[in-house]
Amino acid sequence: MDFSNDEQQFLSNLFKGQAKQQLPANQRLTVQSDIPAKIANLFINAKLTLLAEVGHYQLWFPLEFKTDESGLLTPILSSPEVIDTTGTQRSWRLDNLNIQSDGFKIESISSTGIFLKPISNKVPLITHYRMQFYLPNKKHIIISIEPVRQNKQGIAAKITHIHEGKDHLRDYLFSVHKRQYVNLYTAIA
Repeated sequence: MDFSNDEQQFLSNLFKGQAKQQLPANQRLTVQSDIPAKIANLFINAKLTLLAEVGHYQLWFPLEFKTDESGLLTPILSSPEVIDTTGTQRSWRLDNLNIQSDGFKIESISSTGIFLKPISNKVPLITHYRMQFYLPNKKHIIISIEPVRQNKQGIAAKITHIHEGKDHLRDYLFSVHKRQYVNLYTAIA
């Protein structure tokens, strides 16, 4: 990919440092703690993730940059999505939740799927469904689901949209994973 002279000049100016200030004769070291204003806006709008590997799990941390009133960029790291790289365990899928919502007991939940058990003996046939519930930590969640399979045990569904509480769900799943696998997290602390 070739850049025009104007594009090359623009990129060069974007990353060019500010004019150097004259240093006092007795000063030997300087530290710059701010990001040049020309590229700071790139970080503000960026959707970044950081990857950490703990055991055979990948932890994908959402990373945002916020600007405070003085213009300083501050990184904000949120709870990660936990992925089992071996595919042998569904450690991110939690069960024994004791959560009920609109005629269903939530037997299992992850950030992408849910397993519902009807409270009555009759398994209702649903196609698309919007439900709301409270996690055990009292955080409110509203999701839309689409069934993948239904049988006498219940309904397995994929979460098609999280309308409210996406961060709360991810926080909750990560905190339970840390409690279940405390040995992985104490090894890195």
